[in-house]
Amino acid sequence: MGKEKKPAVKQPGGKKSSLSWYKRMDFSKKTALWGMIFLLPWLIGVIFFFLRPLVNTFWYSLCSMDMATGKLTGSFIGVDNYKWVLGVNPDFTKHLATVFLKMLQEVPFQIFIALFIAMLLNGEYRGRGFFRAIFVIPIILATGIATFDLAEVSMTEQATDSVVNMAWLQNLVVNSGLPEQLTSLLVEYVKNIFTVVTTCGVQVLLFLAGLQAISPSLYEVAKMEGCTQFETFCKITLPMVSPTILVCLVYSIAESFANVTVVQNDQTIKFAEYIHKITFNGQPAYYGYGAAMSFIFFATSLAAIGIICGIVSKGVFYYD
Repeated sequence: MGKEKKPAVKQPGGKKSSLSWYKRMDFSKKTALWGMIFLLPWLIGVIFFFLRPLVNTFWYSLCSMDMATGKLTGSFIGVDNYKWVLGVNPDFTKHLATVFLKMLQEVPFQIFIALFIAMLLNGEYRGRGFFRAIFVIPIILATGIATFDLAEVSMTEQATDSVVNMAWLQNLVVNSGLPEQLTSLLVEYVKNIFTVVTTCGVQVLLFLAGLQAISPSLYEVAKMEGCTQFETFCKITLPMVSPTILVCLVYSIAESFANVTVVQNDQTIKFAEYIHKITFNGQPAYYGYGAAMSFIFFATSLAAIGIICGIVSKGVFYYD
C-alpha cells in the first residue's frame, strides 16, 4: 500500500497557509535563505556601484575620449593609454612604488598596535568600558575633531611640555645604537604613532572580538603548566586570533592604498587625488589616461591583497 499523503495545512478560513513552503524547509535551507536576504543589499551595491563603474573605467582606459555635443565619446585605441602611463609619464610609476613601500611599512605596525591595544582593553580592570569607548568614538564621529593629528600638535612649541610630545622617544631611538636603516624606520613609526592609533579603531574592535572568543580554559591550562606570559601569547593568543589578523590585513591594506600620500610639486597629496587631478584637468583626452591609472592602481591593490593574504593564510589556525 502507498503512503498516505498528509493533508495540507489550512488556516481557519479554509485557505492554505502562504508560509507553508517556508515551514517545510529544513534549518540549513532557512539559514541559507536568510543569508542571501541579508547579503542582497551588498550584492546590489557591488553590481550597480562597483562592477559597472569598474567595467566603464576599463573601457575608458582602452579608448581615446572626446567631448562631442555635450556627450563623452570614446574611440578604441588599445593599450596606448597604458603605454603613456607606464612609459611616458615620469611620476606615476615612481608614486606607485612609493605607495607600495609605504603600505609594507605601515600595515604591520598598524596590526601590531591594534592587537596591543585590544589586549590592553581586554583586561579585567575598572573603567575598561570608558577606554573602549575612546577607540570607538573616532569610528562613530569620523570628524576632524575626533581624528585631528596629535603628532603635529606634539611638535609645536606650545606643546613642548605636553604629555603627547614624543621628542624624547625619538631621541631614545636615535641614540640606541641600532643600524641607521632600522633607526630611520623606528623614528618614522614614532612620528606616526598617534595617526596610527586614531585610524586603527576598526582593527581594535575586530581583535577585541577575537580575543573575547578565546576559551578561558586554554589560559587556565597554560597557567597550570607553568607557561610564561610570552609563551601563552605565542602558543594560545596569537594562533587563536590569526583568522582575525587575516581579516585586519585585508582591511588595513585596502585602507593604506586609499589614504597613502605622495609628494607632487612640493605638495603632499593622496595618490587618488593625484590621479583625479590628471584626469579632470579640463582636457577630455586625459580621461583615458586617468582611467588607465585608476585601473592599474586597482589591479595593484588587488594583487597586493591577494599575495600578502595568500602568504599569511598558510599560517592561520582555525579552531574546530
